[in-house]
Amino acid sequence: MTALTECLARMSALALDLPETFFDAAYQDPALVLRFVNYPDQPEPPLPGQMRYGEHHDYGALTILRQDAAPGGLQIKDTDGVWKEAGVLPESFVINVGDLMARWTNNRWRSTLHRVSNPDRGLTGSTRRLSMVAFTGPNEQWEVSCLPSCTDAEHPALFEPVKAGDYVLAKITQSMELQPGT
Repeated sequence: MTALTECLARMSALALDLPETFFDAAYQDPALVLRFVNYPDQPEPPLPGQMRYGEHHDYGALTILRQDAAPGGLQIKDTDGVWKEAGVLPESFVINVGDLMARWTNNRWRSTLHRVSNPDRGLTGSTRRLSMVAFTGPNEQWEVSCLPSCTDAEHPALFEPVKAGDYVLAKITQSMELQPGT
């Protein structure tokens, strides 16, 4: 997973008109959390509109997702506000842009709003699915600030610089706070 993260960081640098090794120092000791998510079979149909995991953005730089071949599940919201199935391609990964990469790129690459829906039981006879998710990012002490290729006089930096670990911790803390009335 570390090697794949390093490869994606180098590909990202090139795609952003930066030297291939631009992110190497940031990923010397990367933040990497690996999760295996089991969505069990649901014998009873879900309520209308009920999600397995509600809409959210990931907090890190890039999220690497490996899904099983079960149909239905991961959905992304496009720029027109329409939810679409991400689909499953055999032997592939889904790569989501997270908040830190959006900050680095001055929103040139936007953080992917996504959710996990309840697939129709009639598709396979079971709604069970298994996903492997790797949340990646730079070293927790790395300062994430607008990349030189993503800002100019017409496109000023949209975000203040932030330490990667501080940002992710603040987002996790915020997500765990109880809302009034809950």
